[in-house]
Amino acid sequence: MINDNEISFSTVVLIPHYNNLKGLKTSITSVWHPKGIKILVVDDGSEDNQKPDTEELRKLAAYNVSVDVFYLKANRGICIALNLGLEYILNHYKNKYIARLDCGDYSVRNRFLIQEEYLKDNPRIALVGSWVKFIGTEGQGLFRITPPLHHKKILRYMPVRCNFIHPTVMYRTSVLNEIGYYPSDYSAAEDYAFFYEIAKKYQTANIGKCLTYVFQDPNGISQQNRFIQNKSKLKVILNYSKLNIYSVYGVFFTIALRYFPTRLVQRTKKIIYSYQ
Repeated sequence: MINDNEISFSTVVLIPHYNNLKGLKTSITSVWHPKGIKILVVDDGSEDNQKPDTEELRKLAAYNVSVDVFYLKANRGICIALNLGLEYILNHYKNKYIARLDCGDYSVRNRFLIQEEYLKDNPRIALVGSWVKFIGTEGQGLFRITPPLHHKKILRYMPVRCNFIHPTVMYRTSVLNEIGYYPSDYSAAEDYAFFYEIAKKYQTANIGKCLTYVFQDPNGISQQNRFIQNKSKLKVILNYSKLNIYSVYGVFFTIALRYFPTRLVQRTKKIIYSYQ
């Protein structure tokens, strides 16, 4: 148990970074907390002209936001970057919670306070996400994702899709003692496996508000490696799910997604999830 008097902040926001300095700065400037918060940037071997300068980021951050940068010598991929970031957090800080944010995404002003208070008020909840709005390259709204709010429904539909949007989550640091880090054998879907493992052992939830705006990069990992990602998702479903109607549906749905054209998938999302 961590004594509140021994820590100066409750949450560390973990942001992996690779050659996206503009997006990183956008994310840094969106982080705010009335009582103070820590950001840990893990630079995954960026090129020299894209490598973040710690002092510059600290100047961009709000007055009560502390920023550290952990530099990797070479590009090792997001899964390793995240895991080394978690290891760094456990070794250097005494925070209660870990939150996620990706470069180019930004949070509403009170996001981290809202999630902290939710976890404080609900001690059985280990992981909490939120609804999310996706934005395009010009800042235009594309669609909104509203995953289930309560654990029973979240777990029921996990074989169909991951019910947590990665850059929206906050979870208790203590879950790492049992869960460990992101599994490395689910390429481009390590977050799905990580959250599924948590959801099987702990209570989880989503907050029914859009607390994070997620940048939809047409050249991002979900687009470039969608076939690989869906192959990994299929592996997650088979390894983590019980055999029932939801897992059967999830298997066939994921197989179908592997062969759908990317533009068709994005167009369908806009139609189904449009909030405009």
